[in-house]
Amino acid sequence: MFSKINKKSHILFALVSLLFWLVAVTTIHIISAQFIQKESLKVERVIEKNVALMRAKFEATIFMDTYLADSLATVVTIDPTFAIANWDNIASKLLSKALFVRNVGIAPDNVISKVYPLTGNEGAIGFDFKTNPQQLRTVLLAKNQQQVYIDGPLTLVQGGVGLIARYPIFSDYPLNEDYWGTVSVVLDYNKLIKHIGINEFENADIAFRRNDNRHVFLGNADVFNNPDIENTVMLPNGTWEMAAKYRLDNAEHIQFTKQVVYTIGYMIAVLLYSLIFIHFRNYRKVHKASLYDELTHLPNRRLAMSQLGQLVKSDDGGSFAVLNIDLNDFKLVNDQLGHEAGDELLKHIAHYLKLSVRTSDTVARFGGDEFIIILRHVSEAKNVEVVVEKIHQMFADNPLSWGKHKIEPSVSIGYALAQKETENVKHLLSEADHAMYKQKQKYKNKKH
Repeated sequence: MFSKINKKSHILFALVSLLFWLVAVTTIHIISAQFIQKESLKVERVIEKNVALMRAKFEATIFMDTYLADSLATVVTIDPTFAIANWDNIASKLLSKALFVRNVGIAPDNVISKVYPLTGNEGAIGFDFKTNPQQLRTVLLAKNQQQVYIDGPLTLVQGGVGLIARYPIFSDYPLNEDYWGTVSVVLDYNKLIKHIGINEFENADIAFRRNDNRHVFLGNADVFNNPDIENTVMLPNGTWEMAAKYRLDNAEHIQFTKQVVYTIGYMIAVLLYSLIFIHFRNYRKVHKASLYDELTHLPNRRLAMSQLGQLVKSDDGGSFAVLNIDLNDFKLVNDQLGHEAGDELLKHIAHYLKLSVRTSDTVARFGGDEFIIILRHVSEAKNVEVVVEKIHQMFADNPLSWGKHKIEPSVSIGYALAQKETENVKHLLSEADHAMYKQKQKYKNKKH
């Protein structure tokens, strides 16, 4: 019976364990998701702030260099002849103050005649904008708008990539009806991008495109499909569009938070599960201790009574027998050889009683030197007598050696067969006990 209870308790614990881990894992995931969501919002706010700072930095850099270059265009507008004659001196002063101006050029009638510095830019001398429709278009846009126009980024004739500020020059300023040519100020595009940190931007993809032709010149065009952030980049004459899309999957801070939450969550779960396991183990120990005899490890009175109660109530309640077994002269063993010898004798008795019956039967210690055996599926007295004789023979053949002494166990056995009309366990035990005392009296009479 205890094995069935034990099996049920293990199944119940397995189900509880499964439910615990399902709830634990679900809870950890929910809590983790909440923490990650909060941290993601923090990271998004930081990204949004950094994107705004990047946009402002981009605008400030463009405005600073283009407006420095505006002074060159003013000098050329006032006196083109003087500007050409003193070109190197005027242009060098501009470049010394600008951050990203790579070179400047002057193009009377849209043909480049002067470039500073000349070294590395020789290929631009003599370039006629009429031979390049794309560049001519932006030169004419500046002319028609009568103000600076930012072109690019584009591949330069002299090599490399640049942003070009086109300044239209008119010889009849402020009427601006007599077009003289253009001043081109080339900004180093790659250095500018590196300066504002677009390529090293963390946790987001950044893209730029022009408003006039919707051309994405920096980043992936897909960023403009449902972007998380949209900004307008202000230029000296016009605007660009800037967009950003969050990329938080690999964000170091998010991954760290996720790892910490999961680690703490599972540590707490393991701790709680350990407490549950310890509680279950202690419960089993206490439960087992309440049902088993500590000395012999046999079922105790409580478990035996429970089994008898179940058998009496069952449909085949009449097909079992109860043997009441009492150890003869046990007090004499304790008095002469000591309680240790007595305890060893009780364990000896328990061992050979178990060997005398089937595994389906129950041997229990009822208390002191009293034992009972429940024989299942037995309905005739002759079958019980066979077991009684086997027990006597087992003890006769197996005395207990204790030091120099040899203890030959002797037991008195009475039994009762359960009948259909058996009212309760108490009646059955009383009948077996009465029969045992008859046998014990015979043993005393024979001894005397």
